[in-house]
Amino acid sequence: MRSEDETKSGRDLRAELVAAAVDMLARPQPIAVPSLRSIARACGVAPSAVYWHFPSEADLRSAVLDAEYASLIEAVEAALDAASDGTDRLAVAGDAYIAWALDHPGAYQLLFESADELPATRAEHGPRLQRRIVELARRVDPDAPFAAALLLWSAWHGVVSLRLHKTEWDWGMTAQEANRRLVTVLSVHRGGPAPAPDNGT
Repeated sequence: MRSEDETKSGRDLRAELVAAAVDMLARPQPIAVPSLRSIARACGVAPSAVYWHFPSEADLRSAVLDAEYASLIEAVEAALDAASDGTDRLAVAGDAYIAWALDHPGAYQLLFESADELPATRAEHGPRLQRRIVELARRVDPDAPFAAALLLWSAWHGVVSLRLHKTEWDWGMTAQEANRRLVTVLSVHRGGPAPAPDNGT
């Protein structure tokens, strides 16, 4: 229903409000870390105590990103290190990535569904994990393993993101089953037969 002022001016404020919101959504939106005050309450301390360690919410955000990114990397590396001979290690990496993400939904959104850059932890551990995934991705595309690794990451991210946001959907399979189907399909290189599972040798 339009207000009297809108009727007199011929202005369609509802349409303008929708258009403004659409314009704002054209830009990536930040995902907020819990406020310093709410974290202080959770720890049973005064907000001033938090500021001794984190002068701003940006500092806290950076620390949270570092901790959660390190946790994700450790989970994937631990799964790969524990994989037995003959195991499809590419599927193992995807399973670990997806499992961590679904167990840490807020952290995952902060890491990979926000416009912020990934944290400094990436410089310490990220390249090591990246090299392992790229090497495994050679079975997807021996000529362009880095591009293949990004394609796999995109697929894993899709599995995670949709399951986080569309909880009412009936997927018909577990996230791990979806991952293994994706790995199998993507591993059929240039129309040839799917290669044997990577045994880590």
